Amino acid sequence: MARAEADRIITISSTPYSNHPVKVELDSVQGEGVVLALYGKIELEAQRDALEAAMWQMPKVVNVLNFIVAEDTTLNRLYAKIDELRAKGKLEGAHNLSVFVENQILNIYGDVPTNDMKYMLERELIGTSGIRVVVNHIGLNEDIPGYLGKTRNKI
Repeated sequence: MARAEADRIITISSTPYSNHPVKVELDSVQGEGVVLALYGKIELEAQRDALEAAMWQMPKVVNVLNFIVAEDTTLNRLYAKIDELRAKGKLEGAHNLSVFVENQILNIYGDVPTNDMKYMLERELIGTSGIRVVVNHIGLNEDIPGYLGKTRNKI
């Protein structure tokens, strides 16, 4: 019943947002009730919260462990980190910085004056929760077709 409710709230490929499968698992039984665990990735934190609220409405649910990663939350964390680095003066001369996250892969775009700054930014951002791989497009020669930058794998 909980899985059906999750499928109703988090649809896959039938909405304007591309969502990924979300798993609802029985974590444990506590007396007369159950603890549910939610896993997966979604686009919006609002969907994550709506799913958790719906699971709390299920009969005999005493706790919900929500391990779902919302990509918009990850983006907000990344931009906050970039703003923090700017405030500390570590991104002096950098411009047009932007990030894109899909499937826990971070793509970094923009222009920086030095290679040291380019790789410092990469190192700082890979430590963000919800990121596993960084593809660094900063300062690339866009005239080279098919060149996608260098990747750094967190695992």
